[in-house]
Amino acid sequence: MKRFLVLTMLAGLCALAFASAAPAAPPADVGWEFPLSGPYGAYAEEMKRGVDMAVEEWNAKGGVLGKPVKVLVRDSELKADVALRRMKEYVDSGINIIGGNLSGGISMVINQWANKNKVLYMSTCHNSLGQGKDWGYYGFTTGIKSYMTGAALADFAFDKLGKKWMVIAADYRWGHDQVAAFLLKSKKAGGKFLGAIYTPIGTRDFSAYVPQILAKKPDFLVLSVFGSDLVSAIKQFGELGLSQRIKIALPKTAMPIMKECGSSYNENVYGAATWYWTLYKKYPNAKPFVDSYTKKFGRPPDADADSGYVGAQTLFMAMEKAGTRTDVDKIIPALEGLKWNLNHGPEHFRKCDHVRTQTVVILQGLGTKAKGWDLAKVIAEVPPSKTMLPCDVDRADTVYGPIRDNLPGK
Repeated sequence: MKRFLVLTMLAGLCALAFASAAPAAPPADVGWEFPLSGPYGAYAEEMKRGVDMAVEEWNAKGGVLGKPVKVLVRDSELKADVALRRMKEYVDSGINIIGGNLSGGISMVINQWANKNKVLYMSTCHNSLGQGKDWGYYGFTTGIKSYMTGAALADFAFDKLGKKWMVIAADYRWGHDQVAAFLLKSKKAGGKFLGAIYTPIGTRDFSAYVPQILAKKPDFLVLSVFGSDLVSAIKQFGELGLSQRIKIALPKTAMPIMKECGSSYNENVYGAATWYWTLYKKYPNAKPFVDSYTKKFGRPPDADADSGYVGAQTLFMAMEKAGTRTDVDKIIPALEGLKWNLNHGPEHFRKCDHVRTQTVVILQGLGTKAKGWDLAKVIAEVPPSKTMLPCDVDRADTVYGPIRDNLPGK
């Protein structure tokens, strides 16, 4: 009897030991990281809100594959080392699907690590995931290839704004991509390039550049910076009268920037975006998103909210289609074959590079005519067929790469 009790106790202890050694369930289905602190914080919050809305919608209808979906969000602080550490922490906790970021350069670092470690990465910002060595089977983006907004805006600018131009660009990959796009289009359109100025993220004083700009007399100035840097530049150029004399072209703009700049974001300011909230009038499927977001946050959603929303939506759709919430080798083919119609009409990921096929919207500021969140008007919408290069060309990076690697002034 005693021997039986001892064996029973030993069996119980062994069972507990095996149970404690069993891998813990991952804390979430998807780990998201955004630079919630730092100069891009307001725009990162937009992306996060888009993700949150998608999660709420899916859970309201029963979740993914019959279970509530859960996401975990952390701050990447707009630092590559922090973003990479966050990603490794997610993977160590059992999460093998990661999304987010609001920097093309940081997205490249995360994408490279994800592909080496077979982790599914859904980027939600402008980036170059589909170009050259930066492509990888495990990377997708609901943002846009960086050069696409530059190319769309450049075609518009050389047709409508003039031929003489110069540029102020953020001194990292995204800013360089925009300069490369304008240089290529300038050559084709007979433009006259007058010079480039490169600034680090965190630049707040742009007034020193005004005499140089006025002396060169460009028809338009390409202002390829973002976040607080862009707000500072537009405000200073407005206060100094530069934007009353010279048209300004922004390869990426955003509603919070327009709002904060006020009357300085006038009719001479033209910006590219991947989406604008008034497009619900053209794309009826966007109206529920716009209405829900406006009701919840007191204003319409921006393009970054759309990118986060579509990123989460497509992941959940692919999980349903693949019949799994964790097997990335089944979810990736589901994403490759996925088609959806959310805020922008019919879209999909190109199978050859995993980039979302979306239009580029050209916006013109309203300045003193702006009312509430009606801050700009859509004056053009450029289809992806006009901005996306063929995949074999992108993979070789033969069009923009050589220009980007030999930028004037660098």
